[in-house]
Amino acid sequence: MVTSREFAHTLVVGGTGMLREASVALASRSKRLTSIARTQRSLLSLDAELARTGCVHHLLALDWNVPDRFLAEIERHIGATEPPELVVAWIHEDHLALRLAVVLARMGHPLRFFHVVGSARTDPKQLADSLSQGLEPHPNLRYHQVVLGARRSGGSMRWLTHQEISAGVLQAIEAGQAQWIVGDVGPW
Repeated sequence: MVTSREFAHTLVVGGTGMLREASVALASRSKRLTSIARTQRSLLSLDAELARTGCVHHLLALDWNVPDRFLAEIERHIGATEPPELVVAWIHEDHLALRLAVVLARMGHPLRFFHVVGSARTDPKQLADSLSQGLEPHPNLRYHQVVLGARRSGGSMRWLTHQEISAGVLQAIEAGQAQWIVGDVGPW
């Protein structure tokens, strides 16, 4: 029995580690999923899990430390497949994520772009707010942020677990709000 899929094409950048569970859950809701990671090894560890979802999946090893080539390869892949309607991007260079959002929007198809923002050095909410102000608006782009904080445990803070991060991203997609906070972000 073929089940209906909510998304025609989902693109996940940085979804082989902390976003692994979210990647698999999104694959089960998508006809096609493209997963992008920096290394082929990371992608191969995800391949079998994606195959079990019945989703057509593509694995691209692209290094975002070479931004222009990274963006060009994503454009090439989308030209050979189809534009994504949902994007989840966790790229440690946040301004590159903003560039990716604009590049994809300019391809002419509406998309929902979920930018995962987290930082060990600064208040992630403050960082997310400043990033939103720097985004070039585009009519095809619905830009959302998933801001990762920490969890309070007694009198101390701890980092979010992989499961908490994936669940938070999936909740953000369901909620569709401009900014979704996972955990606690203040006082930092």
